[in-house]
Amino acid sequence: MRGFGLRRITGTGRGLFAGVAAVIVLVLVIGLGWSFAYAGKDSLTGRALTGDQLTALSRAGHACPAVSSARLAGQLMAESELDPAAARTESGGRGIAGLTDEQWRRWAPWSGAQREDTGAALLALAHLMCNLVGELRTSGVDGDAWRLALAAFRSGLPEVRKAGRVPGKASDYVDRTGKYAAYYETLPQFASAGSTQSLAAGSAPAAVPLPDELVPAVVAAGSRCPEVSPPAVAGQLMALSSFNAEQRGASGELGIAGFSEDLWQDNAPKGASVWDPQVAVPVMGDVLCRLVRELSALPGDPYLLAVAAWHAGVDTVRRAGGVPDAMTRSHLATVAAYTDYYRLDTRLAPPSAPLPSPSPSSSSSPPSVSPSVRAPAPTKSAPPATRAAPSPARPAATTAQAPATTAAPPPAVTTAPTRYGPGGPGGGGYPCRRRCRW
Repeated sequence: MRGFGLRRITGTGRGLFAGVAAVIVLVLVIGLGWSFAYAGKDSLTGRALTGDQLTALSRAGHACPAVSSARLAGQLMAESELDPAAARTESGGRGIAGLTDEQWRRWAPWSGAQREDTGAALLALAHLMCNLVGELRTSGVDGDAWRLALAAFRSGLPEVRKAGRVPGKASDYVDRTGKYAAYYETLPQFASAGSTQSLAAGSAPAAVPLPDELVPAVVAAGSRCPEVSPPAVAGQLMALSSFNAEQRGASGELGIAGFSEDLWQDNAPKGASVWDPQVAVPVMGDVLCRLVRELSALPGDPYLLAVAAWHAGVDTVRRAGGVPDAMTRSHLATVAAYTDYYRLDTRLAPPSAPLPSPSPSSSSSPPSVSPSVRAPAPTKSAPPATRAAPSPARPAATTAQAPATTAAPPPAVTTAPTRYGPGGPGGGGYPCRRRCRW
């Protein structure tokens, strides 16, 4: 009996040990699972962005130094998960940016802007965030300006001022936004200004021929200054609107040339319509030439800097000391590619003054041609006939003049090599046809 009891006890002990070991293993597995799950929460992956959203983020991300395109993308992900139709967002607003009705009324970027317009919503959010950064700095609240502004957006400015830091109820929102922002910063679309990664590589639409009715306006716009040529104007129009005079961009760009409302009002003739390409395109030429002059002190191609300023804003280009970011760099690459295409369009040759007409008293020999000016094409008509001097007088019955003789054809003129404007062939310059203007 004792042996039997001992064996039973021994068997029970082995089962007990096995049970304890199983529990330990289970605890370790669960603990490791929790650890892996916790580690996975250290990073978050945002949703893919549409082309319109990327364009809008590029514009809004230059509102102030504390706000960047990637940070705004992270905030949109935390706020609405990029849903333009969100009925109620994390912070109590609505739409993709999560703005309340009061915030939208105050920060709408232009008169008549719609909250459903992604470009308008992102500009409003960016301006609000920059304002919160300024308010907190003047209040003397120390800390990361962007994180504090996020906390104020989530919980209100008074709460952050009272706490002097990120309040506890806003900390989760601020942390999640930061993780989403860190994710977007790893994408090539949000690379730094020094990156050569192209946002739109392979995604830009194929160039289409310039419509005939736009040729005079494009040539006029490309004749305002030497740095802005007609093919360059056509290339930018293609990049901005594909020659669609009714275009309305994601960030509020208007018409064929993509004017902002303020830029149009500051530069357009009184009473002119931004939707009229015959007016808008020449005005764009005037503005680009002015930007070339304003940014001439910065290093780099003056025309490309002007295009960058048109795309991202003059102040942004000045602060960056050149092209500000990868999105703008991609836009410049697209414009340059289109410019190369339109440089082949013979309709876009710059206007030139006609050569002076020869004096009626000039001899039959052609006027001298400057070596730097390309000679005009020879005409097919024969040279004018000249009459020889009259012979000595004879009796009336036999009076006659010598038959008309044909003057010798003009000597062949050697055509000078074609000269190009600033940038040279393939670099933005256009060929000089007659009287070069540089």
